[in-house]
Amino acid sequence: MRSRILALATTVAALAATGFLTASSQASTATVDLSITGSTVAGYTKAQHGQELPVVFTIRNRSTTTAASIAFYFTLTHATAAASDYTCPLITNHYNIDPDTPACEPGTLGYGRSTSAAILVTPTIYSGTVTVKACAQDLDGYADPVSSNNCRTISIAIG
Repeated sequence: MRSRILALATTVAALAATGFLTASSQASTATVDLSITGSTVAGYTKAQHGQELPVVFTIRNRSTTTAASIAFYFTLTHATAAASDYTCPLITNHYNIDPDTPACEPGTLGYGRSTSAAILVTPTIYSGTVTVKACAQDLDGYADPVSSNNCRTISIAIG
């Protein structure tokens, strides 16, 4: 009888460990394909020095099974933006929050869903090109099978 109980206990422990390892393995191999698009508001392509330039970006979670905590990470060339120049609505209730400049962290983006953020930049040059780059970041650290679509750069001629 004791040998049956011991065998049963060993089997249960082995099955529990196998289930745990399988779940851990699946979690570590989950992927999230984030993609980002962007454009100037109203489609302008050229502006004057000193004008405030609104740019909007949209992150899409192309995964079919996994949600991810995301961030928009902005990089500006020949332009500035203050924290008040970011429009960063939460995904859950669309309440505009203060950014963690130069990033905007709107929350967890469900699979198959998208969300947008915007930035208002001011050129620091009198002629040339302003660039506004936004990259989609997965704050949960999932592997991204198509990382080539994680960043988008918008160029605006100044002059």
